[in-house]
Amino acid sequence: MVDLKGSSEEKMKTSHYARIFILSLCLLLLGCGSETDDQAAEKTDRPVKIITINDADTLRSHRYPAIIDASELTELSFQVGGKIAELPVKKAQSVSEGDLVSRLDQGDFQSNLASARAVYQNAESEFRRAAQLAERNLIARSALDQKRSQRDVARAELNSTEKALNDSSLYAPFDGVIAELPVRRLQTVAAGTKIATIIGTSQMEAVVNLPASIISQVPTRIDPGALVLLETMPGREIEATYQEANLIADATSQTYSVTFSFMPPDDMVVLPGMNATLMLRSTNSDEAIREAVMVPLAAVQSDGDQQYVWVIDTDNMTVSRRDIEIEPGIGELLLVTNGLSKGEQIIGAGGAYLTEGEQVTPWTE
Repeated sequence: MVDLKGSSEEKMKTSHYARIFILSLCLLLLGCGSETDDQAAEKTDRPVKIITINDADTLRSHRYPAIIDASELTELSFQVGGKIAELPVKKAQSVSEGDLVSRLDQGDFQSNLASARAVYQNAESEFRRAAQLAERNLIARSALDQKRSQRDVARAELNSTEKALNDSSLYAPFDGVIAELPVRRLQTVAAGTKIATIIGTSQMEAVVNLPASIISQVPTRIDPGALVLLETMPGREIEATYQEANLIADATSQTYSVTFSFMPPDDMVVLPGMNATLMLRSTNSDEAIREAVMVPLAAVQSDGDQQYVWVIDTDNMTVSRRDIEIEPGIGELLLVTNGLSKGEQIIGAGGAYLTEGEQVTPWTE
């Protein structure tokens, strides 16, 4: 006979234990869910770079790509023809002002000079003798004039041969380096043939193309100087000064060529054609601009034609959008003329991923 009572009690116990197990499991899941929610809440505080707005620094910087050129560059050539007898220089060799670069064979030049000197000396003697005779009225005045003319022609020929002899030697016009040497020793060259190209190394130039928007603001600025940063040594700053500007715009780019000169450091090799960056430092003299503030380029967001930044409410660390007005310009810092005040805190980086009212935390390295 089956014990129904015992079986029923046993089922009730099993059911009781099952309810306890399910209840415990639910509590455990709720606890885990609460922890996950807390972690998710913490993750909503987006880490961002926060900066505090200060007065507009009156010293602004603008960076432009530049090409290095030589302040002094000359192509040497003989004004007379002949055979190259001396060529004591080589490509990339440094030379000092007055150093011999090349010399033609001197034989013909010296022979011509000696002949011209003898002709002149004879013509000078003939003229003096004729002058003495003319004083005593022993010869006609026309005969004296003829001797004078012959003397003058001989003198001109002597000067020409002396110049030809001098022109048969080429010397470095300044301290520099031999950039090109397209001839060789014992080569016969005609007058005007390029013998060597010398570039000066004592002073170089950085040439930049500036847009019209920058050129037009020049009268309102005081430019204390510029810095050249070579692509080969980007961390090295070289002081430069304004040299000249081409006020006719390039037809294609509508930019203006501006040249700055600088002295290359002794421990750097600077050659024409090198790429560089020119950093212009300018001071704004406009009173309204002096009252403005400056923000990094990375802090400014765009919504169509409208620029804005994210301003932080320091009480609850939430962000709100603030439309701003920016002075036209190029550089790492932008001048904000309306919309921000000194002392406010804004998002300096990471603003592209924020939403209105989102809570943030300062980003630390």
